[in-house]
Amino acid sequence: MTELEKLDAGPEYCFFDADVVARKENALKGCEKFNAINPADYAAQLAAMKELFGSTGENVYIQPNFNCDSGKNIHVREDFLTNYNVTILDIAPVHIGDYCMLITTVGHPLTPRGRREKKAYSKPVTIGNDV
Repeated sequence: MTELEKLDAGPEYCFFDADVVARKENALKGCEKFNAINPADYAAQLAAMKELFGSTGENVYIQPNFNCDSGKNIHVREDFLTNYNVTILDIAPVHIGDYCMLITTVGHPLTPRGRREKKAYSKPVTIGNDV
C-alpha cells in the first residue's frame, strides 16, 4: 500500500456518477432556495434547512450564503449556528451535536453554560502552513 493510499479517508466515488450528480443538483437547488430567503424570515429559513438537511434540531441558525454537496448527509442537533458563507462538503455523513457553532473571528465560550447563554467575543484567526 502506498503512502497516498494510507491517507485515503473513505471509499472512492466518481464525481460524475448519476446518483452523485443528482444529489449535488438537488443540494444546489436547496441552497439557492435557502440563500434567496429574507435573512429576517427565520421560519422560512428553518423550513428550508429542514427540507435540505437529513435531520435538524428545532433551533438551527444559518447565515447566508450556505452551500453543501448533498444536504441529506448533514445532521445537526439543537441550537446549531453557522456564520456567513459556510460550505459543508457532505458527500459522506456529517453529524454535529447540540449547541455547536461554526464561526471564524467571532469566538464563543468553550463551556456549555456560556454557549447556552449565547455569549460571544472577537478573536483573530491565524491559519498556518500545511493545515
